Amino acid sequence: MGSRSTLEGAENVYKAAELWVECALKSDGSLFTPGKAIWSKKLLEELRERVLDKPEVWKGTRFFETLKNLLRGSPPEIYQLTAETLYIFYLIVWRGRVRGETKRKWINEVLGWADLSELPQDRIAGLSPGIADPGPYWIANYEIHFGYIIEFVEYWKDMGNTHVLDPDNPKAPWEFKKIVTSVPFQSTLLHGKTLGPSAQIEAMLHLVFPDVFEGITSVERKEKIAAAFECLVTEPTNDVDRKLNQIRMGLESQHGRTIDFDEDDIRKRWDRESSPWDEYIRRAQRYLSVDPSRLDREEIGYKVEIGQKLAAAREAVLSNADDWASDVKNGLPSGNNPLSWQARDDFCKWFDASPENAQEALQALRAIWTEDDSSVSERISSFVTPLSEEALRGGAGSHARFVSVLLMGLDVHKYPPYAHEMFGRAYESTGYNEPDSNSDAATLYNHALAFLDRFIQEAEIRGLKRLDRLDAQSLAWALDHDRDPPATEDPPPTGEPLASEVQLEALAQELTLPVEFLKETETLLIDKNQVIFQGPPGTGKTYVAQKFSEHLAGSKDRVTLVQFHPSYAYEDFVQGFRPTLKDGQPGFELRNGPLARIAKRAQDDPDRKYYLIIDEINRGNLAKVFGELYFLLEYRDQEINLQYSDDQFSLPKNLYIIGTMNTADRSIALVDLALRRRFYFVEFSPETEPIQGLLRRWLEENESDMEWVAAVVDQANEKLDDRHAAIGPSHFMKHGLDDDAVRRAWEHGVLPYIEERLFGQDDRLGEFDLNTLRREVTNGGADGENETSNDNSAEGSEGDE
Repeated sequence: MGSRSTLEGAENVYKAAELWVECALKSDGSLFTPGKAIWSKKLLEELRERVLDKPEVWKGTRFFETLKNLLRGSPPEIYQLTAETLYIFYLIVWRGRVRGETKRKWINEVLGWADLSELPQDRIAGLSPGIADPGPYWIANYEIHFGYIIEFVEYWKDMGNTHVLDPDNPKAPWEFKKIVTSVPFQSTLLHGKTLGPSAQIEAMLHLVFPDVFEGITSVERKEKIAAAFECLVTEPTNDVDRKLNQIRMGLESQHGRTIDFDEDDIRKRWDRESSPWDEYIRRAQRYLSVDPSRLDREEIGYKVEIGQKLAAAREAVLSNADDWASDVKNGLPSGNNPLSWQARDDFCKWFDASPENAQEALQALRAIWTEDDSSVSERISSFVTPLSEEALRGGAGSHARFVSVLLMGLDVHKYPPYAHEMFGRAYESTGYNEPDSNSDAATLYNHALAFLDRFIQEAEIRGLKRLDRLDAQSLAWALDHDRDPPATEDPPPTGEPLASEVQLEALAQELTLPVEFLKETETLLIDKNQVIFQGPPGTGKTYVAQKFSEHLAGSKDRVTLVQFHPSYAYEDFVQGFRPTLKDGQPGFELRNGPLARIAKRAQDDPDRKYYLIIDEINRGNLAKVFGELYFLLEYRDQEINLQYSDDQFSLPKNLYIIGTMNTADRSIALVDLALRRRFYFVEFSPETEPIQGLLRRWLEENESDMEWVAAVVDQANEKLDDRHAAIGPSHFMKHGLDDDAVRRAWEHGVLPYIEERLFGQDDRLGEFDLNTLRREVTNGGADGENETSNDNSAEGSEGDE
């Protein structure tokens, strides 16, 4: 019989359970301190009276907070019994529900309340893997299932039936079940709940008799399996566990091997509502089957290399080497995967800015990299908490991403990188519970690690074995990006850039933008499907949106551009009735707008990417234009009815939306929070990269004798002192630029714009005279200086900046 779990590490669970049977059920011993009487009738009775006989105190409270209050004043033995009960309570629970690290933390917490020694090292291994997921009811009702263990053992002591544990007695398991299920359990009265501790009862059966009772903590699940394989029950019985015994024997006889009720072929026969993990793992298997080396080549190899560089940086930090800063910069990846280039630059610039910052960075890095017993949560908190916003920008998701990369320096296979949106979609695809929206960086990353552990377990159940966390993270990333391997094309040689990367380099050169910026923007699009380029006029938002979309789509034909304006309506954008003549008679016809048309094209062509550019997105009445699409922008896999049609409509995942928004336009106020939550925003401001310095770079490459123009624009923007209304570089990014062209652009393009921004401040307009500004940047404003000597002066100005 193969009812024992074969998952890696499960044998440690069974060893711990055997030891507990010896200590608690066959004697009054202890799991943690051999030779000491802990599981005695007297101590169990006292613990029950303190914890379980006051059901009213549990209402609306947190388990450990209430437990601590109830135990206050207890002798140390009661605290130890509580901790050992908690150990058994956690023993079967699979790490995807509660991680071994968390189990250990709370057991030590309870021991610490009485200043007792921490959990013995030889007991830790039993907590890590777990065997079964007891479900959300179990985790929401700790006190009921924890309380059952106390009352069961107390009841067991009264019965005096140790002979029931005789492994050579074939009736023993069934006599044990009678006792386990007949406990006069009082804890069901806790805060008025009548649902019993069924998950803990099923866990107890498996832990004590793992070769007889299945490692399944749901009675409903057992009954579904029994019903599906009723034909294999040769000796009629009403006991579901006896039925499962016969069913397992029959299936193992058919297959000629030990079976698992969760393996694909068997699960399909009893679980008509198949788990979302089934399709997820099948996609992973398809990905690996076409080209087994592709995951290593494209996803794992570079991460291992990053981990090695960060390990070297870690050694430098811990040894206080003089060149630790350069090692850290060399270790932090400079591209956008797995760390954004902005986050890397912010951190490095910050600790370069002053010795105080450098010392603070050094201490934070030591906190996350020191080799001790600190948990992941403690390491993350110690790193994130002391740092300023200049060092670590963004919210919890960004912080989790940054620290996950640093943790790669400890062990990249144990601590793979975190990507907030990618993990969110993986949770959704598999039905895995999502973290609370207010979670901090440590919670987000720990939740992601638990998901990867669950991925590994589900994969192993379905025949995809020998994965570690880095494998699982890399597969999740590949599946999220829909990068199914081509059936006929050979993969590129190792070390040679993919064609798309080569093309992206060429596009970056054409746009005079950093390739890292384009890679980051592509990542944002992949993460959320829609972004908005925001910035003042003349910063190239629309031009970049068009060029970038054409590059990513691979064809202009798969890119559609619309422009919003105040009279633009839902009927123009999505779908509406339009006047028409039919047989000479006027009438109305339902017509699709550009959004519905491109969505249909994308849906019919799922292997290609389609892009919709919405220029001046904030100039339309967005609530009216988008209507029910607000919902679909966030939930791409769901369908709804449109206003004018009963047909189901959805936004396909291969449709991407890029909006452009003029921050100088007062209609920006119309962009509400609901829309902002559904888009990523990419800054196109002359005060920040990549637009900062764009004009100077372009002039250096194309019109080197006109570099003074970049200094003039910077000087004018400094005087305007309004990042949302700064002068953009595109006014002057024109081939053949000369003094006359600059004058025309300034007088007829820039000055009217400045006059509007400074309405009512006519006395300031003289500051923005082109010749005045040119003198200021070329010779510090001294009269009589030859204006033609602008090249060297411009360089000096740049150096001063």
